[in-house]
Amino acid sequence: MAAVDSFYLLYREIARSCNCYMEALALVGAWYTARKSITVVCDFYSLIRLHFVPRLVSRADLIKQYGKWAVVSGATDGIGRAYAEELASRGLNIVLISRNQEKLQMYFTQVSEDKLWDIINVNIAAASLMVHIVLPGMVERKKGAVVTISSGSCCKPTPQLAAFSASKAYLDHFSRALQYEYASKGIFVQSLIPFYVATNMTAPGSILHKCPWLVPSPKVYAHHAVSTLGISKRTTGYWSHSIQFLFAQYMPEWLWVWGANILNRSLRKEALSCKP
Repeated sequence: MAAVDSFYLLYREIARSCNCYMEALALVGAWYTARKSITVVCDFYSLIRLHFVPRLVSRADLIKQYGKWAVVSGATDGIGRAYAEELASRGLNIVLISRNQEKLQMYFTQVSEDKLWDIINVNIAAASLMVHIVLPGMVERKKGAVVTISSGSCCKPTPQLAAFSASKAYLDHFSRALQYEYASKGIFVQSLIPFYVATNMTAPGSILHKCPWLVPSPKVYAHHAVSTLGISKRTTGYWSHSIQFLFAQYMPEWLWVWGANILNRSLRKEALSCKP
């Protein structure tokens, strides 16, 4: 029977047998670090290419690329109106699905049945049916653009915006699937995923209005968003929103929920305080 003379001898024998495993773990760690580094670099490159480079060159001729008509679906009044004005300034005719929305910072059980059906009918039913109506003409002409306006709240489950964020997630998936179906037919389908924009849904004295670089006006947002048309099939439309989207992708779900609860409670309190 063999005996162990010392702890050092035992340690050396164990280390020798585990050496190959340590090397394997080191390789895995190096691969993971390299992959994450490359991902960050690629995300930064995409941010520059999408939001800054197009502004340094001449504006694209959207009519030549997509025809005279575009469909903007699932928008709130502020973003939808500003986006339509931006497209119109470039000579396009617009079919816009929009509506007047009440404040969305409320708990699910406090949402009336009429409001719940309104959210579902506008963001899901009306958007799908309108695209179904106009798409055949675009296929026939072999050119066209469809833009659906989703929301940053669809990134992860968002409390206090349950029905709204879920319906916006539908729009995001719907437009991405359409892009795969109809890209080969000359049609560009874009999913816009804006985060907060200073619309009439936010109180004038809200904390959101105090950060214009983080929460742009509808006009500023639309001007940036239209410049991404034809470049990215899925984008936030605005450079600071893209940074927020990156953080949302990498943060754990519990942290997103914690932050969403704090922000939405604050916005809901502000909205209620502004009611007559």
